[in-house]
Amino acid sequence: MFHVSIFVFVTWKLEQEENDENYLVKKSVYVKELRNKGTGAGSKSDGQVGNDSPANATPSSNVESVQALTLPFLWNGIEKNNRTRRQELKTSVIELASQAASRAMAEAAKNITPNSAYQFEVSWRGFSGDRALQTHLLKVTSPSALPQIFKNVLSVPILIDITNCNSLLVCSSDSDDMDLAVKYVENLTKVPRFGVLIMCLSSTDMSDLLKMWDGVFCSASTPIEYAEILDTLWSKYCPKC
Repeated sequence: MFHVSIFVFVTWKLEQEENDENYLVKKSVYVKELRNKGTGAGSKSDGQVGNDSPANATPSSNVESVQALTLPFLWNGIEKNNRTRRQELKTSVIELASQAASRAMAEAAKNITPNSAYQFEVSWRGFSGDRALQTHLLKVTSPSALPQIFKNVLSVPILIDITNCNSLLVCSSDSDDMDLAVKYVENLTKVPRFGVLIMCLSSTDMSDLLKMWDGVFCSASTPIEYAEILDTLWSKYCPKC
């Protein structure tokens, strides 16, 4: 009777560990072991009492036997749950840190007004991948100040990236955004060494620039008051065409 109780109790314990990938194997081995013990005890004759018979078994020895067999299963389950929780907590902390960093960066962007090429480029690259923040940087930087800000240090990647961002503003339904974009495109041509940079563009950069001009700046949907200005600037941005 005692062996039957142990069998029922441990079977219930094992069923609580369905998430253990070795559950079925462990259960099969353990149940077989218990059954073997029960069979060995029942096969003893009435006049013979074996060392492992119920007559010689003590409650403490049976409890220790159950503990020795069940504790590893329970411990593995606890360890697995702890690892899962730690991983979930780590992921949650990383997400919160990323969100906090994005909010801090957005707040910082509102207070940045670059007055040098270094400040502008550091801020621009810091906002890489976030067009909203890069657009905000353009809006707080006066287009007429570009020649003074960049002087002789305007780089090709920044030139292409700013032009690309302005092409998105041109597509905006906001007339103020379009006005800002056209002024940026116009004032970039006044930055020293602009002509040299355009002449030294790689074939890939020139191809990207042509796509922007043909698909956006020279689009039929561009308002006439801006189309005339952009037509004049086209030869400065695409002199090889």
